Amino acid sequence: MDTWARERAVSAVKHGTAVPYVSFRVEGEIAGFYTLSAYSIGRDGVPGGWLRRNTPNRIPAILIGMLGVSRQFQGKGLGWKLLHDAVTRSSGISRQLGSRAIIVEPYDDSARSFYEHFGFSPIPGSDSMYWRLA
Repeated sequence: MDTWARERAVSAVKHGTAVPYVSFRVEGEIAGFYTLSAYSIGRDGVPGGWLRRNTPNRIPAILIGMLGVSRQFQGKGLGWKLLHDAVTRSSGISRQLGSRAIIVEPYDDSARSFYEHFGFSPIPGSDSMYWRLA
């Protein structure tokens, strides 16, 4: 994640693929960050339930593409605060744009547990998880 933040964040903004939100230490170093992007899920890839019900072929969503916390801030609540900020921003965006859910694609079991702890649900048949917006 450090590499992405240093080398790709500026490109993502320039090309309109993601918007990073960054938390800095007093010294100006990055303490943590997350990114938001417009996203959609193919309706056919969702087996059923609320996420699929009454939606177009591409279900509109918001993607938290990255969420990372510097090692020295892990376990101190910064990850939760960044996630809370992402959910709050996404809720506001969804009222203006229309998005059914926030999607995350956890990169390992620890990240999956983190999102489960805060109420994200798995999308059956995929590695993705969602938080209900609408």
